[in-house]
Amino acid sequence: SIRDKYGGNLPMPYVFTPDVVQNMYSGNVQVRKKMIQFPEKNVRPFEWGSQKGLYGKKNRFSVEFLASMSTNFVGSSVTIPGQFLADLRNIPLSDGTEVSQRFADGGTSDLMGIIPLVSRGTKNIISVYIFNQNPPVTSFDNTYADIYNVANATSLDDPDFDEKFQEWIKHINPRITALFGFFNVYKINHANIMNHVFRDPNVDRLKELMIKYNSLFGAGEPLIATLNDLEVIDNPFWGIKGGKTINLTLMYFNMPKKFSECVPKEVVPPPAEVKSTVDRDGRFTNEEFHRIPELPVDGFFDALVYTNAQVNMMGYLGSWMVNHSWDGLKGHDGKLVFEGFGPMFGSKKSTSTS
Repeated sequence: SIRDKYGGNLPMPYVFTPDVVQNMYSGNVQVRKKMIQFPEKNVRPFEWGSQKGLYGKKNRFSVEFLASMSTNFVGSSVTIPGQFLADLRNIPLSDGTEVSQRFADGGTSDLMGIIPLVSRGTKNIISVYIFNQNPPVTSFDNTYADIYNVANATSLDDPDFDEKFQEWIKHINPRITALFGFFNVYKINHANIMNHVFRDPNVDRLKELMIKYNSLFGAGEPLIATLNDLEVIDNPFWGIKGGKTINLTLMYFNMPKKFSECVPKEVVPPPAEVKSTVDRDGRFTNEEFHRIPELPVDGFFDALVYTNAQVNMMGYLGSWMVNHSWDGLKGHDGKLVFEGFGPMFGSKKSTSTS
């Protein structure tokens, strides 16, 4: 195990569900002078963290605690001040003893919640994310239109397919590509290197994802695609046993032209010198709504100045994406790309607001 050599210098993946708090890692970890045998003892959420730990914390698990921990990026710092801002809890081990551990934002390991579901044997998984942010090529400011404009292949028969795919994957967040064993063209500064869970030796499934997304974008549709029968491989870091297959539906939270074009002009009035409410990429020309859904997040106070209208528009967009795609989505060539959420949940939508 890699932990036998590096011990606690790697973040430990914990999973919190309504019925259990668990760590499915299997192996030995050196924590200070003590060698800990994992997996640990599973505990109920209301019991977890209720005992006084090394640093005097004694707070039961709560919604407030979960919310604060999941956004505590400072606590994941290796600096001494950052460590004191972490959530420290005394955790029961499988051998009956306890140890104090430091808990913080899990974004250094996993942002999408896909891997814990794979480890729990979930067959059909749906994940919502914006798969940009791969510095120095892309950041949260970039849209899928920016990616499509430089990597728009919709078929393996495209004579420039390989070149366009290499360009496409440069723009995609390594947090998603690492799941398939592609660890980025640049150095990864988080623990995503531990997240390989799907067998894809020739990145054919990532190529499939690019083709589906590009076809949907060309049709003005939301970017929702399912990769069926993904083969799961062993991943001892996350306690995953290989051999099974899962179906993974990935929703890229973008601005589909079919959504932006149906928003009334009085809601998103264009600038005085512009006639259309939508630009060639499908984004609103209105200044307040132009950057939706890629609202600024890098500035310290960015999230504090979103308007109510911007937040509401994000909600409307998300609801529309699900409703509009319920019975399936067709690509630029009229062929079915996404079978829809209806078959997953065993129902058809009764009305249409598309």
